[in-house]
Amino acid sequence: MALKVKFVICLHSHQPVGNLDFVFEDVYRQSYAPFLNVFENMPEIPVSLHYSGPLLEWLDEHHPDYLDRIAAMVDRGQAEMVGGAFYEPILTLLPTKDRVAQIQLMQQYLLNRFQADSSGFWLAERVWEQGLVEGLADAGVRYTLVDHTHFNYGGFEGVPGGYYTAEDRGKAVTLFPINENLRYLIPFSEPEKVLAYLKTFLSKPDDEAIVVYADDGEKFGSWPGTFDLIYKGKWLRRFLDLAMANGDWLELTSMEDILRENRSNGLAYLPDASYREMMEWALEPDQQVSLDKLYEDFGDSPVQQAFIRGGSYRNFRKKYPESFLMYARMLSLSRKANTEESRTFLYRSQCNCAYWHGVFGGIYLPHLRNAVFENIIAGEKVLNELPGITATDLDLDGRDEWIANTDDMKLIFDPDRGGRLVSWDLKEQLTNFQSTFTRRQEYYHRYVIEGCGKGSEMTGVHDVPVLKEADLKKDLVYDSYQRLSLLEHRLKQVPSPDEIRILEFPVDLSFVRRPMTLTASIDTLAMVDQQFGVNKSIQVEGNTLSVEIKSEQKSEFPLLAMEWNLFTLSPDASDKGFFANEKFIGHAGTESALKGDNLQFRDEYRGFCITFQFSEGVEIRLAPLYTVNLSESGIERVFQNSTVFFVAPMPFDRPLRIQVQYNQLIS
Repeated sequence: MALKVKFVICLHSHQPVGNLDFVFEDVYRQSYAPFLNVFENMPEIPVSLHYSGPLLEWLDEHHPDYLDRIAAMVDRGQAEMVGGAFYEPILTLLPTKDRVAQIQLMQQYLLNRFQADSSGFWLAERVWEQGLVEGLADAGVRYTLVDHTHFNYGGFEGVPGGYYTAEDRGKAVTLFPINENLRYLIPFSEPEKVLAYLKTFLSKPDDEAIVVYADDGEKFGSWPGTFDLIYKGKWLRRFLDLAMANGDWLELTSMEDILRENRSNGLAYLPDASYREMMEWALEPDQQVSLDKLYEDFGDSPVQQAFIRGGSYRNFRKKYPESFLMYARMLSLSRKANTEESRTFLYRSQCNCAYWHGVFGGIYLPHLRNAVFENIIAGEKVLNELPGITATDLDLDGRDEWIANTDDMKLIFDPDRGGRLVSWDLKEQLTNFQSTFTRRQEYYHRYVIEGCGKGSEMTGVHDVPVLKEADLKKDLVYDSYQRLSLLEHRLKQVPSPDEIRILEFPVDLSFVRRPMTLTASIDTLAMVDQQFGVNKSIQVEGNTLSVEIKSEQKSEFPLLAMEWNLFTLSPDASDKGFFANEKFIGHAGTESALKGDNLQFRDEYRGFCITFQFSEGVEIRLAPLYTVNLSESGIERVFQNSTVFFVAPMPFDRPLRIQVQYNQLIS
């Protein structure tokens, strides 16, 4: 039986690359600043702190005094700085060289800014694979943290305390189990209840009577309801006062001190895992329902703890093709980034938040996807890639995609699925105008259908989500194909904008996804459709994309629709909108029906316009696409794409020609 329980408080604070400046500022004022105020006024209490690189860069620019205050806490021995990979990537996504570089970036920053020689490592989203050990050890990492449920999956029973040794190919790294129970107790239970739980660890031997609480810094003030609870209600101060008052059996300490004073509890070989909720989110909706049933059947039993869990973090790349595209393009940049400037853009593009989705918006947030592509495009731009047409199997399906690169644009086409446009970089704006999103079913949509969750706020990731808007049901539409561009539909009548929005027109997936045989020349892709006889030719020169479509055989469908989905960012911003013959039609989120031979989208904020010019008059339909998705404050609508349909008679007698030009707006 231990004489004392050793207790570590570790806070991980992070904001993603590309997050909005006002979000940084709001969270700073609600969480980061008041949390530090409490600990500054209690210098006898140690605390372990991890800040991600994007947040450190923002703090350095906007609140350098805050970092000075942390440096003073480090200097007096109160704050232990925990390192990490600088731009907060998921390490398992990265090539080894990028892992090492990101770790070293953080180590150097902590040394320069805080004079902190950190050997600790915050593992982003606690995505663990045993194969990480060798690289972490080689980079000088001595310890990292994973949830105690990782240990349960590895055969450890109950809630392990202390620390353990992870080994791989003769290299070793220390693992501290993060106590999951405390993540639910703090700060939502009274301090006395938290201390009563900590006291139960007195029954363990000294080297196991060690408890690590590690959680998000944002939980301390910016999560709904927590600012009033923690600071106005003085929860944090009351908890720390109570902990100090129980110093006869409770010692607040740091992980570095524990490593000096206590021994490892032995080897730990843990399976691939993340925290429990992340592995649930990685599953498909029906699989999550099945997992819920298993949780109900087995309760909190040893069988459930050891054997019942969700999927792999890697599954997000399958669940969301948009994630895989960012990942594939990031890896492409990694292979060729050979300058310090291009590598910096690469590392920024590896920030994890836009690659997955759970209780946080993640990949559903357009500005986060935009930030990933912005850095990828900037990194490629630095490298001055040669213009021309090349082939590569970007999505690893065994069939090549074709990349057309000019000084102005970079476009990626997929001939195996109808010759669709997968990616469309506007180089001057550092924007992928094809960073669109496809609507799909999510596990939490059942709450929208059932009308649950009409409260005012959420306090935890397993709460019934709040419905932040009325009438969310009308936007619960699931696409049967990926919402990209240069898609063709065979139709018998022209659909209305609302029919396009809710997919109430006949979609022939075999036609939309028809495989095409491709022949490439210097600047032209000629695609032949053997099944339906609707062929198209694509030419890319400078700032212009020219498309020609012709039907080689008559059809029962008299109309052909060409679908474009455009990444227009905001549905109602006054500086963005559609025009026809120089006449304003509506903002990016408009629903509109018109006829003509041209359409233009203008973005005054980003300084460009895209003009569609047809060889003849066509029916034009505009519709906005929204997703219904979860954030930490509840379920909401998010604008994703402007969908444009151009509908013309089936081009049997003569080809339908369209010219798409990308130009800069002169302010």
